[in-house]
Amino acid sequence: MRHMKTKRERFQHFVELLYEMTKKELLARYKNTMFGFLWMILNPILQMLVIGFIFRFFVREPIPYYFHHLFIGLLAWNFFSLSLTKATSSIVFERNLIKKASFPRVVIPLSIVLSNFVHLLISFGLFLIAVFAIGTFSFSGIIVSVFALFLLLIFTSGVSLFSSALNVRFRDVNFFVQAILIVWFYATPIIYSLHLIPRELLWLWRFNPLTSPIQLLQNGLIHSAAPGPAMLTANLLTIAFGVFLGVATFLRESKHFDDWL
Repeated sequence: MRHMKTKRERFQHFVELLYEMTKKELLARYKNTMFGFLWMILNPILQMLVIGFIFRFFVREPIPYYFHHLFIGLLAWNFFSLSLTKATSSIVFERNLIKKASFPRVVIPLSIVLSNFVHLLISFGLFLIAVFAIGTFSFSGIIVSVFALFLLLIFTSGVSLFSSALNVRFRDVNFFVQAILIVWFYATPIIYSLHLIPRELLWLWRFNPLTSPIQLLQNGLIHSAAPGPAMLTANLLTIAFGVFLGVATFLRESKHFDDWL
């Protein structure tokens, strides 16, 4: 009984610590800024306008509700890329805190991911106004979107744990992540739709675990095409593998953080 109570207390302590660090991340980001939380939706709007204006001259086949399609993808991508970029260097950045106090190291990258996820939820909440305006809102679409956001959250958490753990020992990981994100952006159906891709090349997108979550969001909110069974299955397996690899790597590497910091 005492053992069970101790496990419960440890879990409660972990949740409280994660909550406090997530709150700290949220408050610190827009401290001393004039527009505060508005920046989380102003940035993707500016990106949408610039990319959308340029890309429409090159698209061979019009995409329904293209600016909405683009905005959904940018919101999801910004969450993923910002979380991964900041989480990768988070353990090294917090080296003084790690050396001074004993606490679960995993809360450092996870608090970054969760704080960005709160921003993402607020942004999508505001975006629902546009969804109502074009008449594509549906409760079934919201359920699909919630599932997509869940997939996006757990995959981002897994990859962030993986990169933040490896970056402690190999500092090149931080630079590699920044480089690979440039390619990853164009390999994700954000500025284009997969129906523009030749059928014989679609298998390549099955290796990108962000494909299905973004397609599901676009499907749930603006009725774009949903991922096919093969695409969804491949992406789900890739997401599961990414989460497993991230957790396993972090648990293994965290035992040696003090030696490498």
